[in-house]
Amino acid sequence: MMRTFFTALGFLTLFPFPARENFEENDLGRSMAFFPLVGLLLGGILLSIDYALSPFIPSRLLNIIIIAAMVLLTGGLHLDGFMDTLDGIGGGNNKEKILEIMRDSRVGAFGAMGIVFLVLIKWETLNSLEGDLKWKALILMPVISRWGMALLTHIAPYARSQGLGRPFVNGLSRKNVVFAMLLALIISFTASGVFGLLIMIIITGLCLLWSMWFIKKIGGVTGDVIGAFNETAELAVLLIFALSA
Repeated sequence: MMRTFFTALGFLTLFPFPARENFEENDLGRSMAFFPLVGLLLGGILLSIDYALSPFIPSRLLNIIIIAAMVLLTGGLHLDGFMDTLDGIGGGNNKEKILEIMRDSRVGAFGAMGIVFLVLIKWETLNSLEGDLKWKALILMPVISRWGMALLTHIAPYARSQGLGRPFVNGLSRKNVVFAMLLALIISFTASGVFGLLIMIIITGLCLLWSMWFIKKIGGVTGDVIGAFNETAELAVLLIFALSA
């Protein structure tokens, strides 16, 4: 179990244990069971940054630091998938072309514009939050979004014969997804009661819509599409908290 957790930690973050090149393929899918727990760790770090620096730094500047910290902690892994997905959808008119563009490591116009709007909206939502709402958002944002990644990987077919996401699809079982769901439910309810559960339901619905749309568009999901969902779900969680403020 600890090996599986550390596989999740090593993949989702830049913590150097284990190094990403040392992952065993069979462990990757199973590690998604612990994605919400890694999300809790990330949220705790963000909350600690907010608590430690808020007496010294204006809140709007501090929120930029929080967003930058999340990017640094994760190595921008999901942001890269977000940009590649937008480039593929924006520039391709059929499955083959979309997948070809997604595989290109260069950032196109759609990806560049998308990441600017993504960061700006995240920043503005954080600027609208304070007190209990802010700390709950910082905790639940990475937890629920990473639960969504596990669910999406389980319910949608993989659109490529090979790729970064293929080992996750192959190794992920229903038991792993249920375990991830229970972790996310416990954390969400502990942090925000019934409202936390409501957010989980909304993100689960968003995940189902995301899955259906990409199945129609490219026949399933890819690693980029799963990463893009994480960024979208993070933004959705922040928007829900902002609208409830």
